[in-house]
Amino acid sequence: MGTQIACFNLSQINALSKSLGEYMKGSDITRLLMQCGIQDTSGESTKWERLEHTFISRQNNDRAPNAILRFVEEALPPVKFTDNQSTYEAFLTATNNVLIMAGVEMGKDGKLRITTKAVTIDEVKRRTDSLRQKLSQRGIHSTVLKYCREELLKENYFHAVLEAAKSLSDRVREITGLTEDGTSLFNKAFACGDPWIAMNRLSTDTERNQQNGLKEMLNGITHLVRNVTAHEVKIKWTVNEADAIDILAAISFLHRQLDQCFAIPKMK
Repeated sequence: MGTQIACFNLSQINALSKSLGEYMKGSDITRLLMQCGIQDTSGESTKWERLEHTFISRQNNDRAPNAILRFVEEALPPVKFTDNQSTYEAFLTATNNVLIMAGVEMGKDGKLRITTKAVTIDEVKRRTDSLRQKLSQRGIHSTVLKYCREELLKENYFHAVLEAAKSLSDRVREITGLTEDGTSLFNKAFACGDPWIAMNRLSTDTERNQQNGLKEMLNGITHLVRNVTAHEVKIKWTVNEADAIDILAAISFLHRQLDQCFAIPKMK
């Protein structure tokens, strides 16, 4: 890095040490400290405590954070994680959660760069949210993101999938003008005998099967996601990041199918 930054404060060193200790083996820490010319005189056995003591000692000696920054950069070269991208992204996000509050950020190219300091936790989450990046990479339908943007910023996966599931009923109501909700809405709207909405001409068994299939998938999301999240407290139905991505991708697929649907005019 060509520009000098201010020294890390004690809280930042503590948080950074815990982040690095979470993802690194003790032997890797020992090797990397030697590689960076940083002497471990901590006498500690816990990984993060070794790092915290050593980082504070070295920064006090140098009156600069350069040695710590070099260690971080050497710990996160992308080439080391080519066979485990998910671990790399989690490690990178956890590290950036700390660095950004010190005015530094690690890019996906493995290089540190100066950035604007984040001053609140919400700002950090907005700037390092790996879920948002992964959804963007998957090309998640814009309607899904619109309905759960606030929850995603807070990494509240439970409510994110609930709000996204609700968006399916809203879309069908917008297309049909019906007022029902959930399974009652989908069963009425996509009934092949008297449809309010169709994804094709419904003139062959195959086309009617497709119509029924879309209806059942919509009902499935309602039963599996919306009804569960609406009636269970959060602690009883855990939604982690991987689950959230899969569920939101499924809802995105259904929105793309709805994009192709058209309303069936009804006699008034």
